[in-house]
Amino acid sequence: MRTASAAAVPFEEAFAACYSGNARYAGGHGGSLKVDDEDLLVQLSEGGQNPISIVLGCADSRAPIELLFDMKPGDLFVLRNAGNTCASEKGSVIGSAEYSVANLKTKCILVLGHTKCGAVVAATQAPRPAPDPLLASPSALCSPPQ
Repeated sequence: MRTASAAAVPFEEAFAACYSGNARYAGGHGGSLKVDDEDLLVQLSEGGQNPISIVLGCADSRAPIELLFDMKPGDLFVLRNAGNTCASEKGSVIGSAEYSVANLKTKCILVLGHTKCGAVVAATQAPRPAPDPLLASPSALCSPPQ
């Protein structure tokens, strides 16, 4: 059991655990880890978290991150948003990842994608307004009046 007082997990070990967990899931052998362990949940709530990896993934309900890596609660610091975008504005998922690196000492960051992402399709097929002629041609703003 890893809680906040345990040492940080080195990148290589964290990556190997995620890789083997995903291999178990992909091979139909995932789900053997007990996730409804009341003692585990109490230890995590009282002892703090110490995730082995940060995982940035899509909010799509068909891509359940902990199941894809065959992990227990507390193993992953999961960040999800539609389309798996990663803007740099204040308050974005970047700040959450920075928190995990700086405060939880997480060493491994995984970025996931999946096929047939509805958010990506919607964004690429959204109607776009016609460009404003003044914005399309900055020289029009600087030309002397005729």
